Amino acid sequence: MVLRTARKGAKAGNQFWGCTEFPRCRGTLQIESPVDAAGDTDRPAPSEESRASVEGESNSEPDKMPQGFFAKVAKTVDKVQRRYLESDEPDATGRWNDDHRRSMLKYVYRRDGGRCGLCGAEMKLKGAQIEHIVPKVFVFFDVNDRGNAEPGAYYTSRLHKIDNLQAAHTYCNKRKANKPEINKWRHETMPPLTVADTEDDRGLVLPANPAP
Repeated sequence: MVLRTARKGAKAGNQFWGCTEFPRCRGTLQIESPVDAAGDTDRPAPSEESRASVEGESNSEPDKMPQGFFAKVAKTVDKVQRRYLESDEPDATGRWNDDHRRSMLKYVYRRDGGRCGLCGAEMKLKGAQIEHIVPKVFVFFDVNDRGNAEPGAYYTSRLHKIDNLQAAHTYCNKRKANKPEINKWRHETMPPLTVADTEDDRGLVLPANPAP
């Protein structure tokens, strides 16, 4: 979602979160105003004693936005966007339709700070491709002592889910291909992602040892 401003109607001038796919998607999330967050201003203000009696409530000024409010809004918006993007699985050939592919690419590109997930270098969105971190040939796999993926049943790839997708240069994507070396699947400077699941909930996080 993106921050928008209403231009018409009773709420003209108010800001809200709107879906990036508008008008195809009309999902919105209202931003709670400081007055609404504090409650009805016509009611008498609570006493110091009554405010202090509420568990976990501080004596901060009532007209200020609750701490962490925007972080919660951002988390909710991201959760809604991820659910929308993952609701459309690729077809039998492993491809999304063009519009959805662009939306998915834009999401992972921004998530990773506009960098290639394979070499870690900055790149332009126009020249980026969606790349599966765990190659599609390793839906179920094990990792041997050399750090290579091999046929097995311990790990289950997240396949087309967002945590197993990254943006990459075309040449980086081709060079990686289906190589089994897991340390080459995602660059060490990239944010860690859980790319595969296990029954004991350990999961496979890559990069395994991210750079400080």
